[in-house]
Amino acid sequence: MSDWHFGREIKRRPVNLPRAALCFAREIAYPNLDITAYLERLAALASDARPGVIAHTTPAGQAQALAHFLFRDGPLRGNLMGYADPRNSYLNQVLDRDMGIPISLCVIYLAVAAHLNLPAHGVNLPGHFIVGLDSGDGMIYLDPFHGGQQLTLTDCARLVRQTTGYRGPLQPEWLTPAGAPTILNRMLNNLRLIYSQQQNWPYTLAVLERLRLLDPGHPGHLRDLGLVHYQLGHLYPSAQYLDAYAQHNPDAPDLAQIRQQLAPVLARWAQQN
Repeated sequence: MSDWHFGREIKRRPVNLPRAALCFAREIAYPNLDITAYLERLAALASDARPGVIAHTTPAGQAQALAHFLFRDGPLRGNLMGYADPRNSYLNQVLDRDMGIPISLCVIYLAVAAHLNLPAHGVNLPGHFIVGLDSGDGMIYLDPFHGGQQLTLTDCARLVRQTTGYRGPLQPEWLTPAGAPTILNRMLNNLRLIYSQQQNWPYTLAVLERLRLLDPGHPGHLRDLGLVHYQLGHLYPSAQYLDAYAQHNPDAPDLAQIRQQLAPVLARWAQQN
């Protein structure tokens, strides 16, 4: 088994996105995951896609050909019926089950595109992640979740409206290329929401620990780690994290409520220790 670890992968420049995603999958949920085997599967997808892609002479044609190979003619598809299934956010499971959510399907597209030297990047639209590519004649946008179809800016605005309810104009900053840390952060946040809703606290904790590795200065991670440790009965680390949260954010609007709810239990723990 490889000695790759998520904490090390995110410090590399550039970050190897699929490898980092497979690392967190192994560390959180699939301890026997063979990262090398899945990286080889991505390389094999690129090899299979290459003839159809290079048959096109323009970046736009090649990008669309790859999208068709993966998501229209190939087996990969959006998991419309089980969107909240955590397996949609683990790259190994997406490859094994041939289904995922927008961001995980985009990661597969980006990984295969990199093997083919296509200059694709992620686009972090609110509510729906897509792929972007500079064709030389302008940007093109692709939606792997919906069969790899090409999107206009109007389509992008519609996706945001459908997924978030936002009815204002499309914001230019939403179309900024998303780097690997941003993509990994969004994937992990998806898992955080799913596992916390399921009250699966051990998995929520594992996700939060990796979110903190990505963004150690984010104060919300201290709060969330404290609350999840509390749910697990780990009162000492809970008290440490919540105290650190209070020190870093003395004016946080949720601080009074947290103290009110947890103070009696933490006080009893302090007396016993």
